[in-house]
Amino acid sequence: MSGVSVRLAHGSAQQLSFFWNGQPLMGRAGDHVAAALLANGVRTLAWSRKLHRPLGLSGSYVSGVLARVDGVPNVRLDQVQLREGMRVDMQNCWPHPRLDLLRLARCIPARWVQGGFEHSRLIPSGTWLFQAWERLLAFLAGVARPADRLRAEAWSIPDGKAMTCQVLVIGAGPAGCAAANAAARQGQDVLLVTRGARPGSLATAAGLTLPPLSPRVRRLSGVEVAGAYRDGGLLLGVPIDPAQGALALSAEHVVLATGARSCAPLVPGGWLPGVMDARCALTLAHECAVAPGRAVVVVGSGDELAVAQRLRELGVTVVAVRSLSRLRRVIGRQRVRQVQFEDTLKCDALVHAGPWLSEASLQFQSAAAGLDQLRGGWSRFGRVGRAAQADQSLLVSPLEPLLLCPCMDVSGQEVAGLLPRPTLRPPRRHLTVAQAAGLVDTVEPLQ
Repeated sequence: MSGVSVRLAHGSAQQLSFFWNGQPLMGRAGDHVAAALLANGVRTLAWSRKLHRPLGLSGSYVSGVLARVDGVPNVRLDQVQLREGMRVDMQNCWPHPRLDLLRLARCIPARWVQGGFEHSRLIPSGTWLFQAWERLLAFLAGVARPADRLRAEAWSIPDGKAMTCQVLVIGAGPAGCAAANAAARQGQDVLLVTRGARPGSLATAAGLTLPPLSPRVRRLSGVEVAGAYRDGGLLLGVPIDPAQGALALSAEHVVLATGARSCAPLVPGGWLPGVMDARCALTLAHECAVAPGRAVVVVGSGDELAVAQRLRELGVTVVAVRSLSRLRRVIGRQRVRQVQFEDTLKCDALVHAGPWLSEASLQFQSAAAGLDQLRGGWSRFGRVGRAAQADQSLLVSPLEPLLLCPCMDVSGQEVAGLLPRPTLRPPRRHLTVAQAAGLVDTVEPLQ
């Protein structure tokens, strides 16, 4: 594997210098920061919150791509384009990434830090002891430092904006474009919103053909719809670029064409750096010209052959294609080294294409009711394409250790014992304080 490069032939030749934890590295124009680091052999970008296990670019765990960029904390490295001289630093470590004493937390028995341990009844809230305990836990979890003072003083509040339309289509893949065109043909005012830089960026990466968009369809790119409020009557649009103002969206009809996401393999080691969902792998190879690894194994629940074929067309070395049901474990300590089926295969990346779960957060939020908004009801949102399809069954390994939430080190055994109530979250996009402030005069308060 050492003789194979992760740089693919169709990438840019223009080089850019940047720094990772103070070390100078070289990337290329068109890279997002996570891709540039992967091309330099950097797999671990962050550590899990409790036991400081390694996390990396996966497409599944947002905490695995959060770092400090030019003095600003909690920046998603897979959504920031590389710039000349950029300084990127790992943030949940102490005192330094090359000497991270917090990694000693791995010596702590996992049963000592099961969910709820931090809310001890022996330390009542509102006391000085509770405040000290909270600060200690935040430090041990590697909570990011605030932004550098000079950078913070340079911030300005971007103006928020309200946008209305008759039909709001969220997601610009083939199904979203078709739904937008159909509404436009009926003479309706249509707004199509996509988180990508252009409509259908994921479909293009996957080799699919998009229907041409009607010129009567208004387009809004680089914006993620991250929340639905007031029974779905008000939606929050957050630009990928934090310097742009947030958007308050309202429409008579909302159509979700948000597709589906591949669930990470629920097997031991399924959280290791090098395990990546098909969406992330295809985008990485197509847009950044960086392969997920030097030797890639593709697994899935029906789409694995198509994903593997497309990766090969892009120049990725795929050494095996298997059904997900045959996967037993992913082997490695700091990153993927092997994957085990009936046999064991050497590789440095595992791409999973299924089981597929619909992106249901917005629909759930539009209908949430009850205690802590945990019960879903009827939603007025329509769904098309994969967003309208039923979720596929999850294949759960009976083996331990099995992590269900690697960011917080929540194990399968822990979940089975505690029986927690499930929650659904917005589609992985934060709102800055400045963006929220810009909406003050835009959103009419409830009376």
